[in-house]
Amino acid sequence: MYRVEVCLKSHLPDARGQGLVKDIRDLGITAVTDVRVMDIYWLDADLSTKELDLICRCLLADPVTQDYQFFVPPFDFKGEVNRQSRTIEVAYNAGVVDPVEDSVLKAIRDMGLSSVRAVKTSKRYVIEGQLDERRLDVISSRLLVNPIIQHIVGPEQFGFLENPQYEFVLEEVDILAPGDVLRQRFGF
Repeated sequence: MYRVEVCLKSHLPDARGQGLVKDIRDLGITAVTDVRVMDIYWLDADLSTKELDLICRCLLADPVTQDYQFFVPPFDFKGEVNRQSRTIEVAYNAGVVDPVEDSVLKAIRDMGLSSVRAVKTSKRYVIEGQLDERRLDVISSRLLVNPIIQHIVGPEQFGFLENPQYEFVLEEVDILAPGDVLRQRFGF
């Protein structure tokens, strides 16, 4: 498994992050000075460093406006950037369809690389400012995470979970059967 982080170059303004700063201020939290948003791609694959770099350069990052870095196991990325910032990473729950995943997987295969088995995405938010846990929880629950479809990823929690499987069972009901038969079978 590989982790790829894609972010805007540091000298460019982050429009997604600035929108979040305004939304955070609307919540009454004024300690936040900046937010940077990173797109994270997790690749379940057997790739050489050259192939991984090719995917990053040609597909995942725009070389004019974005930087990227990739990590191979064991992952050694830092959860906290500095004392004045907090990091939250948000991923989709198992079973929730993320259209970006399918698009990236198809594009990788179109590049002629067939060793990528699966792709997952997440977003990493680096929030600058003096925040306590309570305020960070308010920001997360109100702006960053929809708990029905998303969750916060801990440092060692990411994995390629199997999507929940559903096994269809066909039950035939004779709707013309006498009422006693239906009551016995289905309890009505």
